[in-house]
Amino acid sequence: MMFPLRIIRKVIFISLLTTLLLLVVLAPTTLSSVDVLVQHALCDVRILYLAGEDETIDWATLYYLNDYYGCAVDVMQPNRRATLRVAIRDIPDHNIVMRRVFLPDDNPALIDSVVQGLFSHRRPDIVLIGWSPGDSLFEAFRDRLVSLEPSQLYQFNIRRLFEQIDTPVQIHDSSIDQVVLNTVELHHRYRERMRAELPLLGIAATMPEKSGGKLVRYQLLSGGKTGDGRGVDFLSGLTRFQLINVLEDLLPPGPKRETLVLQARKLISSLQSSFKKDGRAKVDAILDGYRTMLDLQNAVAGDSLLMQSRLDLKSYFDNLTASVQTAALEAVGIRWEGKVILRDSPRGPKLKYRASLSANGPKEVRLKSVWFLPYWDTARVPIDTISVQVTPHQSFVREYLIDIDRQYLEAEQPDSLVFVAEIEYGPIPLTARSTLPIWGKPILAVSFEPDFYFVQSPVELDIDRVVSSTTVRAVITKPSEFTGEVNFEFITPRGLFAGVYRKNLDLRAGRTNETIRVPFSISKLFELGIQHLIIELSQNGRLLATDTAIVRIASCRVPDIIKIGFLPDTSGALEDILQMTDATFRPLTNRGLITANLEAYDVLIVGSGAHRNLPSLAGMKDSFEEYMRRGGSLVLLGQPEDWPEGMLPVSLAPALEIVDRQGITSQIEKAQILSHPYRISEKNLFSSFFTKREVSAAIVAPAEIVFATPSGAALLSISRIGDGQLIYCGLPLFDLIARLDIDAVHLFANILNY
Repeated sequence: MMFPLRIIRKVIFISLLTTLLLLVVLAPTTLSSVDVLVQHALCDVRILYLAGEDETIDWATLYYLNDYYGCAVDVMQPNRRATLRVAIRDIPDHNIVMRRVFLPDDNPALIDSVVQGLFSHRRPDIVLIGWSPGDSLFEAFRDRLVSLEPSQLYQFNIRRLFEQIDTPVQIHDSSIDQVVLNTVELHHRYRERMRAELPLLGIAATMPEKSGGKLVRYQLLSGGKTGDGRGVDFLSGLTRFQLINVLEDLLPPGPKRETLVLQARKLISSLQSSFKKDGRAKVDAILDGYRTMLDLQNAVAGDSLLMQSRLDLKSYFDNLTASVQTAALEAVGIRWEGKVILRDSPRGPKLKYRASLSANGPKEVRLKSVWFLPYWDTARVPIDTISVQVTPHQSFVREYLIDIDRQYLEAEQPDSLVFVAEIEYGPIPLTARSTLPIWGKPILAVSFEPDFYFVQSPVELDIDRVVSSTTVRAVITKPSEFTGEVNFEFITPRGLFAGVYRKNLDLRAGRTNETIRVPFSISKLFELGIQHLIIELSQNGRLLATDTAIVRIASCRVPDIIKIGFLPDTSGALEDILQMTDATFRPLTNRGLITANLEAYDVLIVGSGAHRNLPSLAGMKDSFEEYMRRGGSLVLLGQPEDWPEGMLPVSLAPALEIVDRQGITSQIEKAQILSHPYRISEKNLFSSFFTKREVSAAIVAPAEIVFATPSGAALLSISRIGDGQLIYCGLPLFDLIARLDIDAVHLFANILNY
């Protein structure tokens, strides 16, 4: 497909401009640990990122927002599970939280309840919607976030909403307001942090596969322009520290508002001035800001009418005070650490808590008391109320035996054990908090391969019994050093029955993956439409990993007398789909392609990109022509643009095109390939083309074109050669089948039966 010269020049100019902006905006800076915490304290913007699968999460962008601006980042990942649950993990002192939300289905009322619950303390300022095509639960959360209206009950509402885009037609459209980032550069910058911190969230810290540039784009859905028309950054034009705006918005004009606004300006000035100072002057500036924050919070907390005017004010001021206090603790050199030690005893496990307070600054520190905050109760439990003074450059270490019921020790909540120390640095009160999970979740993953299945329709029976069976495949991925026993559970919908499979798996060190095959059968009780299969991996009753696949009844009759040979595609999807039919099939290797008797096969299928792994394919032109002249059917699925010339007895030149439903025209009325053995509904087949998407169109000559693009290229064509034919299908057939589009399944069967 050719582009006018003016468009090419425009694309080159925009790319160069984007690169220059990235070099300026993303220029790396080096901050001390104290400066990083002060930067977090001076930014109260909260980011919500709606995440798909772990491997699709855009950690590079999230780390950039957290590091460059100091934004707090909440990652919310919806998952399917039989019961509703929210699992929370965080990265201490960096304001990054991972919330895995487990729901049984995408019921709108349930999703609304979850969203409102997550936002009960405060709504995010900016929402980023990640990438998870085909996930109905993800799409349901996405739609709820997009439709969320501002509420007068909250001081903070969503100010901007972005969605990650990956459609080529949108990339160079200057009318769309976008934020563009180089994720490879950001991965390189934050790779050490990712390696150290992502495992704390239960995420494998993976690096990008290639070192070349890769741009990620976010389209602005709501919230006004981000700057210059194309957009420079997520926060362009937004206030990063909203304290003054909050006070001016809530308080009427008068002395009280003037006093509190003056204190807010003093807080900002003190913290900002610390960036330009060193040593004792830096510490004094941060402590001055912290004292101002305490005075401000006390003044606001004493105004009950003000605090009750919005549901999120108390949480906002508490978090603001905590972030300034964290910077103050780091500045004065106070290091508080806690460690949980479990010891076996005849009466079950006992907990020992080891507390350590280090005074690394120029002044002594006084430890006033240590408290335990049980998550199952509201009352604080005193552990140590005897005051202890710690001199500069000294440490205080003490162990405490904590008597806790065994059922609470087996909790997997990240806040299951919270200890608080009340500390004094001169006249300034400080509070150190340590949150300790007592059970570390292993980094394991489990996935369906593939994550979709269609099964043949059950025959009519007088009684209910099993009538059709197949096998699902699950792959467990783990670190090489992990060893232990885990429980594998296969959860099925009504009318689908699992066969015998191993539930207790002994995973051994030295292996990074293990494949489990589970036979299942369907009966007449299985309902029509798309149903869900769920696999869960657990250990001692605790969920480690889960995955969901979809399944439906979709007839795909290919008589077993039809012998099929296939050249595998690069994704492996062709073999997965053939296994769901009744066809007899066999893969052809590079050597087998030369030596095999092609006439033994009724149909030969060339998968997309097969020529890249099968060099001998380039010399098969004469063999293919003889095969088709003797009645064979050669099926070519959509091929990339690097398809070599002269490989077939017809002319075929693939080209990537972007089309929607209106751009696809039917050239042959009542074409046999669309009616036998299944009648294809064009309306349903192209229902997913409501927006433009990629297709592998091709100029095929000679050919009878069934479906064509606006350029005249074929999306489905038949070339008659002797007693046989060559069928080219450039539709994204496997993508449609993976969504269990029943007309796509039927079209695949028609092609094999043609």
